[in-house]
Amino acid sequence: MQTFKRLLVIVDPDNEADYSVERAILLAFYYKASVRLIMHKPNAQTQQDMLVRERTRQLLAEQHQRVDEYYQSQLDKCLNRFSTQGIEAEARLGHDKNGDAWIQAQIQDYQPDLVIKSIQDQSRLSRILITSTDWKLVTSCPCPLLLVKAQPWHDSGCIMAAVDPMHSKAQQSQLDHLLLNTTVNLANRVQLNAKVFHSYLPDISNMFPKVINADEYIQEIRQQHLQSLRPLLAEHGLQEDALCLKRGNLIRTLSQVIRQEKVNILVLGALSRNFVEKAIIGSTAEKILHDTSCDVLVMKHITGSKA
Repeated sequence: MQTFKRLLVIVDPDNEADYSVERAILLAFYYKASVRLIMHKPNAQTQQDMLVRERTRQLLAEQHQRVDEYYQSQLDKCLNRFSTQGIEAEARLGHDKNGDAWIQAQIQDYQPDLVIKSIQDQSRLSRILITSTDWKLVTSCPCPLLLVKAQPWHDSGCIMAAVDPMHSKAQQSQLDHLLLNTTVNLANRVQLNAKVFHSYLPDISNMFPKVINADEYIQEIRQQHLQSLRPLLAEHGLQEDALCLKRGNLIRTLSQVIRQEKVNILVLGALSRNFVEKAIIGSTAEKILHDTSCDVLVMKHITGSKA
């Protein structure tokens, strides 16, 4: 059974309203987990030390120290929030020039069950800023990754898994079971409902004039998908009313369902793919992160289940 006992939280040094800390407190409380907070803030002054005269070095060193003290104080405030909840937590502040490498080193060192990071609104148009660090984590993080949107959870919301039982790859089948296992466990822990999403888009453009009754064909396709979903639901103790089976474009129908069902976390799977598939799937993943209003939990089939 998938469980989260060690959480690594990537704290945004320039965002005081970082919802990743909120999520970490909640999940650590329900899972009785320990937490490591990490913050990366390179100090440009130290990179220029060799270019300045000796008499200015002391001033730069003092400025560097003040910057360190400021961001360390931000981390300490976060730590205090965990300690008041009785949650075991520690913190690390990094200044390495290569922030991505430093974050990966922290993941390797701490061996978390879950990495949590916020992604922020880029503008008043509510476009989401997906950084290179976000994408590197999506592709290379060895454990589940929770990407957090800047908004509170719905009190009566749900945790929803997006599955694809019609996929021909055996890895997808294994991944679907991992997604549902994680979704059910997480929903039970945080006392929310578990839901399942699947979309289908029958291609009727190539049928005419052979198929006269398109409605019958669409209904037949729906039943095929439903028959594939039923045993998957049953194996994880879910009733059919937990299923959101929709016809239409994946991104559009998913966004609609997320709003209607008040989804707090969308649980998605990531498979190892070739170059062409990565280009297609990467585009879809970017649209999901941009257009969905909820947190996204990215799971990989290589993760497996933890006892």
